[in-house]
Amino acid sequence: MFGLPTEWTAMEVPLWIWVVFVLGIDVSHVWSTLFRTYLDKEEYQHHRKLLIFAPLLAFAGAVAISSISISLFWRVLAYVAVFHFIKQQYGFMRIYKAKARDFKKQRLSDNFVIYLSMLYPVFFWHLNLDRQFSWFITGDFVQWQPEFISTLNVIGSWFYFLIIGIWLVQETYRSKEQPFPTGKVLWVLTTAGNWYIGIVYFNSDLVFTITNVVAHGIPYMALILFYQQRKFQLKSIRFGKFKYALMVIGGVLVLALGEEYFWDLFVNKENGAFFAKFLPYFEELPALHWQVLATGLLSVPQITHYIVDGFIWKNNEKNPYLKEALLE
Repeated sequence: MFGLPTEWTAMEVPLWIWVVFVLGIDVSHVWSTLFRTYLDKEEYQHHRKLLIFAPLLAFAGAVAISSISISLFWRVLAYVAVFHFIKQQYGFMRIYKAKARDFKKQRLSDNFVIYLSMLYPVFFWHLNLDRQFSWFITGDFVQWQPEFISTLNVIGSWFYFLIIGIWLVQETYRSKEQPFPTGKVLWVLTTAGNWYIGIVYFNSDLVFTITNVVAHGIPYMALILFYQQRKFQLKSIRFGKFKYALMVIGGVLVLALGEEYFWDLFVNKENGAFFAKFLPYFEELPALHWQVLATGLLSVPQITHYIVDGFIWKNNEKNPYLKEALLE
């Protein structure tokens, strides 16, 4: 990534990158939640109320906010998405930590470092108006650039790497008393590197899209597949790993394609060159009130994913297989 020529990092996201990374990974991973919830009868019963009301609340909230202002809707959704992305990285870190039986007290906590690894790049983004990318749409983050931003950037980056370096030394020293938590350390370091490279080091829409999508979408889909396969084993259900993975990946790709087609048809009008080749497509945008309704309806899968994801990975009585499937 560091060796990319300037003409590559400065380019807009090409259509094939959008198809592979945004449609194929980012949107698809949202739909993969179906196989952990709605399409699993037992899981659906455990989370029945949540799975009924989450999409209804998502639709009502999205329509209410977008009817006030479409730009306000995207701003609110951007901050909800950032929260979701951060919590996912934290959640994976906790899984690795638990698998390593890493429960001894630390002076510099893992929680502080994993949150710092993501919050500093986001903070940097808010204070540097020159970023050539956005989370969803241009201007979705509140931004303010102080006069001393150059000095602040240098101090912030030094502090960022200093804290991570101290934490790494601490983890190495602690390995004298317990096994080195390789998975946890690699997860924290790759998270820090990914967010710093994608937001701070490169000022590139292309780099941000790839780093942001890959680090979030692929681990999540892998987690869905791993959890469901472990659950099948625990319940002595015979279901081929390859067959199940093919079914999940094929299913989410079809659903993602359908969702993005309607987004582009009714709201965005950005990728008609892709969709018009094999699906009916009209050039004119519908009336504003139809766009508001479409925005509310089409955002339901994504917002529902954000809501539901905060409950289905908690180690409690509603998720009786979680501990044994992921940690044992």
